[in-house]
Amino acid sequence: MIHSLTRFAFMLLLLIPAVQASEVIVEAEGRAIILNSDLTSARRAAISDASQAASLQAAARIATTQQIRDGILEIDNMSISTLGTLSDVEVVDEWVQGQYLFVRILARVAVETACPNGSASSAYRKSAVITSFPLLSPSQASSGGLHRLGQDITDHLASRFAQHKSLEIHNASHLNMHPTPATAPTQMLDDGTLTSLLRHTEQMNAQYIVSGVIRDIAPHNPQGPRESNILVDLYNQLDTASARHMRNFVMDLFIHDAFSGALIHQQQYATAGRWLLREQRADFNSAAFQQQEYGQKVRSLLDQVGRDIEEHLRCTPFAARITRTDHDRVWINAGQLSGLSVGDRLSVYRRYTHYDAMHNPYSELLNTRVTLTLDSVQPTFASGVINSTDSSANIQQDDIVKSH
Repeated sequence: MIHSLTRFAFMLLLLIPAVQASEVIVEAEGRAIILNSDLTSARRAAISDASQAASLQAAARIATTQQIRDGILEIDNMSISTLGTLSDVEVVDEWVQGQYLFVRILARVAVETACPNGSASSAYRKSAVITSFPLLSPSQASSGGLHRLGQDITDHLASRFAQHKSLEIHNASHLNMHPTPATAPTQMLDDGTLTSLLRHTEQMNAQYIVSGVIRDIAPHNPQGPRESNILVDLYNQLDTASARHMRNFVMDLFIHDAFSGALIHQQQYATAGRWLLREQRADFNSAAFQQQEYGQKVRSLLDQVGRDIEEHLRCTPFAARITRTDHDRVWINAGQLSGLSVGDRLSVYRRYTHYDAMHNPYSELLNTRVTLTLDSVQPTFASGVINSTDSSANIQQDDIVKSH
């Protein structure tokens, strides 16, 4: 009843490089068999078939667990899934031919942006934990009583992803990854990995760790100790357009891989706005803060931070930890809630633990060229068999599986 994906296979290969962040109008046909003269059910099924065809025409992604070697594409597993979200579906034609009902539709398809490296985003739901954003200079929080700003930012960013389809975000505002903000990301090895990261985050089953540091929230013209002058104070309050009321906001964002501790993304954000509440307490969630130009600029900037987190993690591979092995059978700590299905194939990475000169552990992930094929998928875990009985692979608990 539904068109075979074979019909679109060659077209999909041509469309992949051209995926854009836009909406397109697509015309597509669908068909369905008419059972017991039930045209209503056949029409519904034909429209569904045409909608699938429209999505596939708009954009598609092909993900494999292998790669090109010596000029030859080695495909161990191929999955095709749509990148388009349909809306405004309109049936423009309908006809019966034999025992089939055919429809032609026009549909608006929102197409997802291709990743910067040209690869497609992962179809699986990835998990990340957002930790607190400590203040480099806590004394700067005195103006307005913004001492909880680091935790409030974490709460704000985490709430943004509460209903997100492809990202599961855990709020860890109580956790500070950077006890020495001046040199953050601190506790780093020469290769950029964190030495104390993994023991804090593996309990949360997170693939990525989002953290950061608030570098500056100082007023441009801070008030110093002086004798009170009613006229001067009144003038300063009334002169709201003056640059003396401007306040900085500078924040660093870090994203680490939770399995290896590697820093995979770093970016600094900065803005400034007028702050007229030097003496009044106005924390991040207060109406007073949101009414200030400074508060509006900060919240707008954090919206951009959220979009950047979403965009960057969208283009990173899905990964899960191996929790148990029994000969060629392997269990992982991700399942249906992460978008996994029976038949999915994942590459297995061996995790090696090394130690630096100070005896701090850090991890290295090496591709074993072994593939795990899932045959049992539960909501929060899954299991399957690996395609190798070679004991040299030595797959064991705490190794990693990845999508590619």
